[in-house]
Amino acid sequence: MHPLMRRFLDLSKVIEVLEQGPDDDDARALVAVIAAEGALKQQALASKGKQNVPNDLQQRLIIASTKAAAQRVTADATLGPKVRAAVAAVVAAGGSEDEGLSLVYQSVLDEGFGWLEDPEDFDATFLGETLDALVPLATVDTDAVEAWVDAFVKQVEGPLRPMRLAVAESLLEAAWSEGPQPIAAEHVDDAMDSLSRSVASNELEKAGAALVDFLGFLAEKKLVGATRLARLSEVARAAAKAPEDGEGEEEDDDDEEE
Repeated sequence: MHPLMRRFLDLSKVIEVLEQGPDDDDARALVAVIAAEGALKQQALASKGKQNVPNDLQQRLIIASTKAAAQRVTADATLGPKVRAAVAAVVAAGGSEDEGLSLVYQSVLDEGFGWLEDPEDFDATFLGETLDALVPLATVDTDAVEAWVDAFVKQVEGPLRPMRLAVAESLLEAAWSEGPQPIAAEHVDDAMDSLSRSVASNELEKAGAALVDFLGFLAEKKLVGATRLARLSEVARAAAKAPEDGEGEEEDDDDEEE
């Protein structure tokens, strides 16, 4: 998680900097974003001392800190050029600068909250990989996706093709139904959940292996970075070995009866 986001997860820190004024670049970035968000500043200040803070306010402050962190990333000597290249690629493909920045915000949020890795650490290398992938993702269109799925399916013999097709379609529906974006852990979980309802339970592990293969195929297209590929593959394998729905509950019921 970016240090700015980690620092300002604590609402008291947000209120402190709003009341006293910012005295460093991270704080200045956050205050500027909050100031541009209408009544957010007043709402944050009004929550001072309250034990129960509305979820909506917490979510808006997380979004504000994500945008501020993205600004700091843009100013970074290493990551800044990657941000600008990603936004430029979206614009060149016919999108808007705001759409490009939205993908950057999403990437920063994903690095901070999307994985089991220690949020105390900011994985700049992983974020850099994600930003690099936004450039080829910007050029993905329906024709390219159809061609890739067809090529992926035809890599195996006939009897194995239906499984590959189902896996590819499930992942793409979960991840790209609203447009190409970095594939996240939740997308893999959603794809495996969908497959669990259409694939025999004794075939689910094979489906997980096929999904890992498809992720590797997309990585060859530079759409998935090496670190993301490793993490997503782990998620897919774990989901493929997960117990069937209700299995854990039955064991709990048995324990209670004893």
